[in-house]
Amino acid sequence: MKNNYDVIVIGGGPAGLAAALSAYQNGAKDVLLIERNESLGGILNQCIHNGFGLHYFKEELTGPEYAQKFIDEVKKTPVEILCGTMALSISKDKTVSAINPKYGYMQIKGKAIVLAMGCRERTRGAIGIPGTRASGIFTAGAAQLYMNIEGFNVGKRVVILGSGDIGLIMARRLTLEGAKVLGVYEVMPYSGGLTRNIVQCLNDYNIPLYLSHTITDIRGQKRVEQVVIQKVDEKMIPIPGTEQIIDCDTVLLSVGLIPENELTRQAEIEIDARTNGAAVFENMETSIPGVFSCGNVCHVHDLVDFVTGESIHAGKSAAEYAQKGDAVSTKTFIVKNGEGVGYTVPQKIRVNNVEKSVEIFFRTKAIYKESQIEVKSGDVLIASFKRQHLAPGEMEKIIIPKALLEKAQSSEITVSINGAKIAADDSATKTRVENPDGTVDLICIVCPNGCHINVDPKNDYKVTGNACDRGTVYGKKELTSPTRVITSTAIIKGAEISRVSVKTNKDIPKSEIYKAMKTLDNLEIKAPVKIGDVAVSNIDNLGVDFVITKELDI
Repeated sequence: MKNNYDVIVIGGGPAGLAAALSAYQNGAKDVLLIERNESLGGILNQCIHNGFGLHYFKEELTGPEYAQKFIDEVKKTPVEILCGTMALSISKDKTVSAINPKYGYMQIKGKAIVLAMGCRERTRGAIGIPGTRASGIFTAGAAQLYMNIEGFNVGKRVVILGSGDIGLIMARRLTLEGAKVLGVYEVMPYSGGLTRNIVQCLNDYNIPLYLSHTITDIRGQKRVEQVVIQKVDEKMIPIPGTEQIIDCDTVLLSVGLIPENELTRQAEIEIDARTNGAAVFENMETSIPGVFSCGNVCHVHDLVDFVTGESIHAGKSAAEYAQKGDAVSTKTFIVKNGEGVGYTVPQKIRVNNVEKSVEIFFRTKAIYKESQIEVKSGDVLIASFKRQHLAPGEMEKIIIPKALLEKAQSSEITVSINGAKIAADDSATKTRVENPDGTVDLICIVCPNGCHINVDPKNDYKVTGNACDRGTVYGKKELTSPTRVITSTAIIKGAEISRVSVKTNKDIPKSEIYKAMKTLDNLEIKAPVKIGDVAVSNIDNLGVDFVITKELDI
């Protein structure tokens, strides 16, 4: 344990792992990775579902599998890792105060610091739901932890408030474990999660999604007994006379994520009120030179692949700062959100610090079809990008070449949407439409892009609207013999946790999902296990295995 490092990374989840690895690979000799939990991986350890890695690794992985790839790579390097360590504060001279069971109170100096603390869930208190303080009220992430790591079922009759991705994924998870999910209720006129998750987590299991609805009362003494649901108007005010009473024993809240920025604020780093994260330059540097922010602590992402890319950039920038010091700025743009855009990241761009191009991330405020993303400098259009579909629940990324930035005359850049909004009603969530001409409109779920495709059964299932060949395969299969990968957990003995995550190593027919789940009942696995070990072979003679997706030692 040293007192001085080139780069200190705070947070050992997907952002911190990628940043630490990148810092080392880009010349930082002494890198320290601090994680408050006892193991690396962050939230991915409990995200046993698949859908990770399609952009970065070009294969579909579960959360634990994705995390393990980076853990293995980091452990091959001299990067020092301190788990079970809480960072307490950061000073402007880049000294980190932290506490650790072995070393006690520590003050560690870094030439550069990367903030990668992730985010936390918004709770009942934050949104002010009236009613009793009965048991049975969970955030979706807490329920995920209880089920996927600890092995506890959280309820039997469940109402989910909010349509964030964790809530949608937990709707499926609860259903597969025998619970009845009565509905997902969203106060906004659009879903807060990826459209592909509406398809595979709700529609696959006939779980209804109600937009412009909220909970206005929770009833029950020791345990939740009922909730009152009401429709809301365009100002999100409950409409009298629309009350609906639902008998349930559990409420899950999936009502948004908040960047974990207590350290950031304590250091007096500038915070963007739009993102609740640090305002950053093009290289992810904050308002304090040499301190960088990336991943969900900077702004909430949908895809861990994007977290990885951004964090690799931050790690590289931190390594360069540790070697060269401050970036020299000759021309700086302020990036602003225009019509239809909620926020932009980065918030500032120093043109001479851009190598070839700069990525700008943003979210829309409404659902749009066939739109143009317009980037203007003053009144001059410097770039535009076509999109077939835009939604608030799906973060967008555009790439602007440095050459275009250099031609801009104004000191501000504005990102806007030029397109027609979709009406705010439940039709916006329809993910399968039978057209009069016999074709079928679908949402492709083979990757997070969620392409809106059209399939023509009369023309040999011709698929249009897909961005890759996998969409062609998916469109025909979805109409003829739909299949899914199943993820779940099994009991494990001799490990530090009580459940180990598993998945089918191939797609199985949708009609066989519940039978496949039964093969995990009463199954006990002995530690140690490695990713890829077979837990159940040849499930119901389908030629498919359940395989382990998390490495666990004795």
